[in-house]
Amino acid sequence: MNDKTVISPSSGNQKQDETDHTVMMRPEVTVNLINGSGEIMQTFSFSQAFTAGRATDNDIVIPDKLVSRHHLEIKYQSVWVAYDLNSANGVYIKNQRIKEKAPLNLPAVVALSKSGPYLEIASQGQRNQPNLHEFLENKQNNSNSLSSTPSNRTSSAQKNYSKAELRARLLSESDGEDFGHYTRMVRKIIHEDRADQKKSYKKLIWSLSTVFLMLCVLIAYQQISLANARNLAIDMFYDIKTLEVSLSQSEIRLSESGEILELTIKAILDQKLEIDQQKIVAEQQRIEAERKLIAKKRQKLNEMRQRYQNYVNETKTLNFSFSGKSQHEDDLILKVARGFGESELELPDGFIAEVKRYIDYWKQSERLHQAMAHLETLEYSPLIINALSREGLPLYFAYLPLQESNYDTNAIGPETRFGIAKGAWQFLPNTGQEFGLRPGPLAHKPKFDAQDERFNFEQATRAGAKYLKYLYSTEAQASGLLVLASYNYGQTRIRQALNQMPDNPRERNFWKFIQQSKLPKETYDYVLLIFSAAVIGEDPLHFGFGFKPLLN
Repeated sequence: MNDKTVISPSSGNQKQDETDHTVMMRPEVTVNLINGSGEIMQTFSFSQAFTAGRATDNDIVIPDKLVSRHHLEIKYQSVWVAYDLNSANGVYIKNQRIKEKAPLNLPAVVALSKSGPYLEIASQGQRNQPNLHEFLENKQNNSNSLSSTPSNRTSSAQKNYSKAELRARLLSESDGEDFGHYTRMVRKIIHEDRADQKKSYKKLIWSLSTVFLMLCVLIAYQQISLANARNLAIDMFYDIKTLEVSLSQSEIRLSESGEILELTIKAILDQKLEIDQQKIVAEQQRIEAERKLIAKKRQKLNEMRQRYQNYVNETKTLNFSFSGKSQHEDDLILKVARGFGESELELPDGFIAEVKRYIDYWKQSERLHQAMAHLETLEYSPLIINALSREGLPLYFAYLPLQESNYDTNAIGPETRFGIAKGAWQFLPNTGQEFGLRPGPLAHKPKFDAQDERFNFEQATRAGAKYLKYLYSTEAQASGLLVLASYNYGQTRIRQALNQMPDNPRERNFWKFIQQSKLPKETYDYVLLIFSAAVIGEDPLHFGFGFKPLLN
């Protein structure tokens, strides 16, 4: 750290470090900081290298726009040497700009830019220090606009003036009778420089004002465009959700009609019953027509989803953000929210941070590693994806058995008043039977039963997808996170809270639900753990996991 002493104009006190032997071996210099008006602002003493510039970490801090943040450094190398620290306006000695460095012949005046401010540097105790008046006259001499003969110098240049007198002479509004030729020319240079600076400042102010106004207009336009794009995207999102609910309900009815017709035809064949064939053909034609109509609506739904994605991309373009690790994770969370059927443009405050907290839980546990390794070993992923795709459901539901059983086909849950949940999807006996899974004779005992179809992963997965679709198309109103909550907490109990909400996706979704109703902590954790696992599954390597992405 430099040993510097600052001498204030009022106190005149000087601080000396007599313990630093290295500093004492070098000649000490006195430095006057002088502004462009010729006024000494501060006085310093140095015995080793020192810097000057606008930044506060310099030894001499000069708050002047013409001075760079780190403008100049002066070092002692047998003689004192000035170094230009790649300044914008240059370092001048004797009116000549130096290239990188130049030795100082003390006493010397160093200008930081062509028109100051200045550093007067002299050895400690050295007499006849140059003053600003003499320096400026020399500067004018070097411009060759005046004769350099001694006869042209006036006595005013030889006379010693006090700081106040010199300042008054150089900055007075009009020339005095005793002003010599050089003094008049110096005054002209100073006033012209000050006039030029004022013009430059005015141009700069006007330029900055124009830029600021344009920036304000641009920001206002951007905010209006962002709001419009966001509103269009939200409207499109809920139009999609409404169509999804309608389609899911139509597909369920179509599936039920097909099953009834299939059973009817089978019964006719088995029992050799007589029936009007025209009625059977008519029912088959009706089912086929309904299937084609649903296919057209599905195509329209996909087109709407694409337009929605375009609106979302437009909002991202208008909403300036910086890419990085955190932004990548935020984008993954938004993607998963959209995939589960939730509006990514209406995430509650703090939701992203909450998801990241659950991601940290998975990072600190071996459970996700082990469960995904188990899933890969048994090659169950295609079964899950195919079953969900067949029902037109969000594929992120593939992480539900992770939370239920770690994908363990032989999992057995605790005994409850509703029965014992079994299998990878943890179906209760009645619910499983409702969706086509026959319970075995040991259904009400906490034991494995080979005759219980809940332990058959393929059958249980098909039943799980059907159950999820039922929840998705009824009370949950195409809200994937409400489906998860219903699956865990019990459809009946969730239904009681859902029935108090308006019967449309815009008002009945997970964001609205958690604002109006309080989920039990177990169910809240259940939903967020599945959601955060799905986020990790989008880019496992990014989060420090080695398994393959489940949906890629």
